[in-house]
Amino acid sequence: MAVDELGKPFQGKVWYWVEDTFGGGESITTLPISKKVLDVRIETGDVLATKRGIDKPQADAAIKQVVEPKLHLEYIPQYGDTLLEDVVNRDSCGELQSLAFYIGANACESDSDDKTHYYVKGAKPNTVRIAGSKNTEYTISIDFDCKSIATESSQVGTEPTPLSGAFCAFNVAGEITKSGGHVVNTNHIAFITNSIEVTITHKLTPYADHDSLEPDYIIEGELDVEGSVDITLDGGGGYHFAEVLATTEFDITVNLGSSGAPKLTLTDCQWKSSAPDINTSGEAMIESAPFFAKPSDITAIVGTVS
Repeated sequence: MAVDELGKPFQGKVWYWVEDTFGGGESITTLPISKKVLDVRIETGDVLATKRGIDKPQADAAIKQVVEPKLHLEYIPQYGDTLLEDVVNRDSCGELQSLAFYIGANACESDSDDKTHYYVKGAKPNTVRIAGSKNTEYTISIDFDCKSIATESSQVGTEPTPLSGAFCAFNVAGEITKSGGHVVNTNHIAFITNSIEVTITHKLTPYADHDSLEPDYIIEGELDVEGSVDITLDGGGGYHFAEVLATTEFDITVNLGSSGAPKLTLTDCQWKSSAPDINTSGEAMIESAPFFAKPSDITAIVGTVS
């Protein structure tokens, strides 16, 4: 049968599971991501390299390349979220879990030729970004390196029960606290924290054997945890400025909500720089303060608010 429908908006599906082996795909337990998935994008990467000889200027041949597919995912976390923990925490040997995804497009179409089922195997997160600011929900953006992405003739796995927990919103519940160094108001970083952004980078490297056109391994490299907070410079910024210069260490805890919500524990943090600005804006002195963390336990960077 012929395809006779456009790719349409608002007919998408996505869920995931933890693989038993890298790229194995199989699992009996599918897991929901969020009721509000904002973006799912898959990429093949370059599959061919063009070649030419000295006899003519135009390319007239192509060589197959190792396919290193990518998956980009953005969503609003809910209480009960499991994906954030699965893409941030490593095991005691420094390794990540390998995930699989089902992605459906044109899911409402009745003709099987007018819908597409994508099957992602061997997905490991290269970067994870958690961000929230005044009057917005928290958003989580994840970029995966994958072993393979293929199309299937039908849905893969059983659609899981959706999460029922509240969405995590910056001003609604939860708190951002700091222990160590200068603190105000029961361990808050400042009188006002306007936003926070945390990026976890796993620095993955795919490896393919000599006779393979897809990665046989995706290896975890260095783990970097960095972020920034928009904070008021209380007292004119002197305490914060001195803390930057003294390279004071501190811990930051980010509760994305109340009990049952995801929680980030960022230990042994230090400020990277400070740039107080005294100007004519008429606004409070605010700085986007960058920091990095040296996690003491890479198995428990993400947990759950108790």
